[in-house]
Amino acid sequence: MKNGIPYFPLDCQLDEKFELIEAEFGLQGFSVVVKLLQRIYGGEGYYCEWTDEVALLFSKRVGLGVNVVSEIVNASVKRGIFTDSLFGKHGILTSKGIQTRYFEAVSRRKSVEVKNQYLLFPADHLPKNVYILRENVDISSKNADISKQRKEEKRKGKETKLNQSEEKLCRVFNAYEQTIKGLSAEDRAKLTVLCKEFSEEVVLQAIRSAAGKGRSVNYIKGILNNWKTAGYNPSVDTGRAKSYDIDELETMNFFNPVEQEI
Repeated sequence: MKNGIPYFPLDCQLDEKFELIEAEFGLQGFSVVVKLLQRIYGGEGYYCEWTDEVALLFSKRVGLGVNVVSEIVNASVKRGIFTDSLFGKHGILTSKGIQTRYFEAVSRRKSVEVKNQYLLFPADHLPKNVYILRENVDISSKNADISKQRKEEKRKGKETKLNQSEEKLCRVFNAYEQTIKGLSAEDRAKLTVLCKEFSEEVVLQAIRSAAGKGRSVNYIKGILNNWKTAGYNPSVDTGRAKSYDIDELETMNFFNPVEQEI
């Protein structure tokens, strides 16, 4: 059971609508309508969906052909047992009588949620415990979830980029300490500036070129500026950087690094 009720009242003296259904379809017609009422009250409580799939399964359960059941349903809508407008617009079976009996039955519940588009009564005619769900509320909720998800993905993307940048910077610091000399806080700050200007990979190439020289970060700055002046990009032309060590490049006068204050 969803929002439905465990039982519903069935008048001993039924009106002409039911009599006409029984006159046209016999007891089969009467039993199908009662079965539909059971489905409505026992399911959502105040309506039930009526699609081709629902009709097929319902027909199997009651042991009748789907065409027979569809004829009885259409006749019931025509006779006013179920409301024609909501059947045509939303494909549901309901009526004012069904909704009246349902709201009376659930009047003592703490709260009852109903869909605004399926109601046959204005809001001020409903019990105080009835909470009306409107279509745009559901849409807004979905949009809010999507927006939240996108913000979370954007935040994670920024964190990933930040982590990658920090990782590259740490590689530069480690390379400098291992190949040249110990790294002070001032050296860290200078290397960070160089990485922003030339990129971490190019600074790493410069550190490798100056390996074992025991020179300062300013010497690395000189190498980078000479590369920049010569139009040499070691991050692209890695083969050339691997072909010569620092002494050979200095001999070839490829660059003449001068320690430059950063």
